[in-house]
Amino acid sequence: MPPESAPDPPAVTLPFRFDTGRVVKQIMAGVLALLGIAAVGILYSLLVTRSMATAAQLALIGLITGYFGHKFLRHLTTSTGIITAESVTVEPAQLLGVRLAGASGQFSLGRFEAVRVDRVTLSTNVQVGPHERVYLAGRSGTPNILIARTSADAGRTLGHDLATAIKLPYQEQVVPY
Repeated sequence: MPPESAPDPPAVTLPFRFDTGRVVKQIMAGVLALLGIAAVGILYSLLVTRSMATAAQLALIGLITGYFGHKFLRHLTTSTGIITAESVTVEPAQLLGVRLAGASGQFSLGRFEAVRVDRVTLSTNVQVGPHERVYLAGRSGTPNILIARTSADAGRTLGHDLATAIKLPYQEQVVPY
């Protein structure tokens, strides 16, 4: 007679804490570091080497970096919070006092229509394979809350388990990058 095994523990238990800000904060920290290097380079070029051409080139690099940093800041969403059996609390994400894009506030679970997994198709970039983004899909007037960024079907598993835990329907869609 085979030994009895313990049942598998539930994959998602409530309260469920989430934080999707690591990647966005890394990108923004890199942007800020590059801006700092450009600023130091400009000062060095003006005060030590007295090279206006170098200072102008570094200023151009700083402007381009600032432009893309602004785009990232506005469009890369992040969220940190906790899901309970009754509600979702989302804290505003910040990096060095700068608020990052994403929802914040407290929302009852009734304001969400489903747990949605966006499956991102293969990219032409060989370094980025298929991956998923898991959302709480908000009803009209309620924002979609990003719960996780995952790879290799982990989002599907998390989405199913989370939908079961909070008693919401599961949805899945394929989206371009």
